[in-house]
Amino acid sequence: MAALARDRVLGATALARRAALLFRSAARDDGRGLGRWQQDLRALGEAVAAAQPAMGSVLTVVETARRAAEGARTVGVGARAVRRAMDRYVRWQAGAVERAARRLPALLPRWATCLTLSSSEVVYRALLAARRRGRLERVVVAESRPGCEGVAVARRLAARGVPVSLIVDALAPVVAGEVDVVVLGADAVTRTAVWNKCGSLGVALAASVARRPTLVVTTGDRLLAPRLARRIALAEAEPRAILSRPPRGVRVINRLFDATPLRLISLVVTEEGAMQPAAVKRRLAPRWRA
Repeated sequence: MAALARDRVLGATALARRAALLFRSAARDDGRGLGRWQQDLRALGEAVAAAQPAMGSVLTVVETARRAAEGARTVGVGARAVRRAMDRYVRWQAGAVERAARRLPALLPRWATCLTLSSSEVVYRALLAARRRGRLERVVVAESRPGCEGVAVARRLAARGVPVSLIVDALAPVVAGEVDVVVLGADAVTRTAVWNKCGSLGVALAASVARRPTLVVTTGDRLLAPRLARRIALAEAEPRAILSRPPRGVRVINRLFDATPLRLISLVVTEEGAMQPAAVKRRLAPRWRA
């Protein structure tokens, strides 16, 4: 759990998989009574959600485990239900990432130049798919401070034969007007915003001004209905990552994520297809029960 909370480099795909494996292990039948087992599972869910409160896929894993355990009459039955649910999720996730990635090439102009930031496994695979299809000429990657995970993405793409330019984050809004398309991942998508690595909002704003499309490529487990969306939190990150010893009178503010209004996004692309913002809002609309 501590490792999950400390992680500032892995993307939502890897973190959600780690959360699923945590639930799978914790749900075992080890002699606890049903009440204690359910209490421990709920506590684990709260801890996992608090560890990564901006990760929509992690919140989806917590909700999936809760539903699987709900109504269990014995620990054995509940443990098997949670394990099956987590196994199904991990299998689904692997396929969903690939299917979402394959959607991007058809949405790009031929031999496009794309700008991206941070480390999204879905975006990485989507860019490789676009390169194979002759739709991608070059990628510009922002370094993505404070973790600088964009540097690792640049290395991975270059190792696969994709021409890459690595830029400092401050240049990203400028470059947004010089590329064909901005391609971002998403840690969560709600009815109003896309939550992603800090800097995403600035890039999307610049792309909008320059009349360049911003595409968000992600998987459906990060599209959150209002009940789960309310749990998203943008916690302050470690100030020491910016300045280890700030002088007296200086407060260091470090945030890992920001929220980009959905109206600045051209398309949200998932394994199911591409959706305009209005379609995302309809899909995530509250469903009232009679």
